[in-house]
Amino acid sequence: MLSKSKEELLAVIAEQERTILKLEESNQLKIKWISLLVHDLRGFLGNTIWFVDNYLKRGIGDEVFLELLPELKKTAELQLEGFNKTVVWAREQSVVLDEDPVALNLKAIIASVLEQHNAAIQAKQITVSVSYYEEVMHASGYPMLTQFVIKHVLDNAIKFTDKGGSISIRLEQVDNSRIYVDIVDAGIGMNEETLKNIYNPGKIKYLGTAGETGIGITLMICRDFMDMQKGRLSVQSSLGSGTTVRLEFIKATN
Repeated sequence: MLSKSKEELLAVIAEQERTILKLEESNQLKIKWISLLVHDLRGFLGNTIWFVDNYLKRGIGDEVFLELLPELKKTAELQLEGFNKTVVWAREQSVVLDEDPVALNLKAIIASVLEQHNAAIQAKQITVSVSYYEEVMHASGYPMLTQFVIKHVLDNAIKFTDKGGSISIRLEQVDNSRIYVDIVDAGIGMNEETLKNIYNPGKIKYLGTAGETGIGITLMICRDFMDMQKGRLSVQSSLGSGTTVRLEFIKATN
């Protein structure tokens, strides 16, 4: 009887420890998510100011400005929608890490992300190609985390790709258990020093090909978001030869 009571007590303690760990992870996630949101909005406002400033300085003609203006409005609406969703999530704790991962439709998520970046892609006249195998199954993960990771990795690719350049997105299934999403740009790339410090926010300031700025916080948070999904983010780059960011997901079992 005493042994049983001891086992029950240990089980209760173990459950409480798991609950505390989940709460700590949830709070860390909120902090990182809000940091990413602030960074995202700052980047959007910076790009908007750059766009308007170039028009006022006559770096962009009336025809191009008027053509891209509806896309700018659409992007602003999507940013506002994302902001509102994040505020609701943070307030109501609608997404927590103790929920089971779901099967993610990566094709649909990538299509949505490309739509959000359409204005920036058009402004820099970048060609984006997407390739995948039909047999690729859904990945296991959290929709909001995956949406943000792919969105911000693509955002970086756009920043560091020259006007008229190209970006390719490739989906590949590996050994029937993992799915890779490779986002490859033919942009300016990184030297060894920059590559070594890509997860050290503030240590290196980044400057995009059109003057876009950044301090490196996005990639660090994206890496953490992939870790939270039992996945992995890796980067390969060399100066003048572009950058490849690989997102490794666990394949969904159902």
